[in-house]
Amino acid sequence: MPSTLRTIGLALALAILNGLLVVGDFLETRWALLPAELSLELVALGAGFAWLVRRGRRPSAALLWALAAAMLASLVVRLGAIVVPWHFGRDLNLAVDLGFLPFALDLLRNAVSGWVFAAILAGTALGLALALVAFRLLVGLAARATAQRRWAAAGLALASVAAGALLAPPRYDLTGPPVAAHVAAALANNVALGLDAFGITGTHLALIDRAVAARPHRGGFAPIKGRNGLLVVVESYGAITLTDPEMRAGLAATRARWAERLPQAGYHVVSDVLNSPITGGGSWMAHATLSFGVRVDNQPLYDVLLASRARPVADDLRRAGWRTVAVQPRMQQPWLQAGFFGFDAVLDDAALDYRGPRFSWETTPDQFVLERVHARELAAKDGRPRFLMYVLSSSHAPFDVVPPVVADGGAIGAGEIYAGLPVERFPVSYGRVFDNRAGYLAAVRYSLDALENYLTTRLDDDSLVIVLGDHQPPLAVAAATRNKAVPIHVLSRDPALLEPFRRIGFVDGVVPARTETETGMESFLGRFLGAFGAPGP
Repeated sequence: MPSTLRTIGLALALAILNGLLVVGDFLETRWALLPAELSLELVALGAGFAWLVRRGRRPSAALLWALAAAMLASLVVRLGAIVVPWHFGRDLNLAVDLGFLPFALDLLRNAVSGWVFAAILAGTALGLALALVAFRLLVGLAARATAQRRWAAAGLALASVAAGALLAPPRYDLTGPPVAAHVAAALANNVALGLDAFGITGTHLALIDRAVAARPHRGGFAPIKGRNGLLVVVESYGAITLTDPEMRAGLAATRARWAERLPQAGYHVVSDVLNSPITGGGSWMAHATLSFGVRVDNQPLYDVLLASRARPVADDLRRAGWRTVAVQPRMQQPWLQAGFFGFDAVLDDAALDYRGPRFSWETTPDQFVLERVHARELAAKDGRPRFLMYVLSSSHAPFDVVPPVVADGGAIGAGEIYAGLPVERFPVSYGRVFDNRAGYLAAVRYSLDALENYLTTRLDDDSLVIVLGDHQPPLAVAAATRNKAVPIHVLSRDPALLEPFRRIGFVDGVVPARTETETGMESFLGRFLGAFGAPGP
């Protein structure tokens, strides 16, 4: 009986290890949690143990702990390779994503109370420690099984099946081979991405060169000469606000005000959607895509772009006489790449000098940003047109505290007024930022309402105004759509400036005619240059 129990225990350990190593995309379908394949990694582990046994040796305790740690780390990589594409629409890249860990921890720390944050960290550490112990136990049982002749024979048979399944020519491939190496594939993919990240393969530079060569070489900008240009990027303003019934209804009143008040203030509006290169996060990659006309969908590509000779649209405008300004309210350190992006000046956190309470992950209210920049740059009337690229961040995750819109934006001053105003609060329960739908809806509503207030009560010329989202929000409901589209609205009091946009599919009004598209955000710069740029040298 003890021998039978031992046999059952060894078989169960091998089955559990196999199930962990062949886990599929359980976010797409829960059935993927069922172990329907044989793990090639487990076969390799068994072969290694069998080789030691053949040499009359047993794996040492240190080796077993090392293997347990390696398998746990590999499983974490595999889980990341499932979760990251699902939520962010891109592959996991350890060479880059590990650098985002402090950023993610800071976001979580500001989204929950101190004790909840501490509990999450402690629970994660404890969970990893227990998982390591469990893997050590499972690996030890696998080594024990391999040391027995009958198990070694079974392992050899499984290895033969695995090799046969891989080497046999495909004939009736209905479900794929019954073997898998998901963990090894995730590790190999990260090695390849790491080689790209460090510029070893040259893949990213070649992509940048092709995109830059395809862009119109333009200058002059005669059709918009002397006018201000406002490129307003609204954080996390995604197509989910059009496709999700609850969010569409929640923003109906805001869009109705846009449709009514903007024309009353003399504006003409056209709208469409663009396919963002990223989703759920990584806003700077969307900003680079807009600025350079290169689809920047991963951090290594972004890093290579900064070392390239690509030219941004702001540089073209600067050479044509515009003063170019980047408005970065959340930036709290010098932006060393400002010149590379073509900006004469950066209005960051220090330059904006906000003196009121912070909102939602220490964010400066969008309405304050619009008013302060207007006073500093647009009200000067010094004869030099401005190109302003705003990065509005009140709708940034975790969407937990949303400021009110002040009817008279001129009364905001340095921001002290917010200390006495009511706010909307949407507490994030136990760090579940991806589920804060109500907070997201309120935050986007605020950003759009603040924009409408500014455009109709403060901006009084015929500027060309482009308003768009950078990516879909980091919400599970948005990730599930697999749709990376973001709305884009183009406004001006001069209807002639909107004609080029109508010719490429934009429709009149504040609601796009479609909610998804294959037209990438990277195409916008080329179209803009083609429509407004005069041939340059």
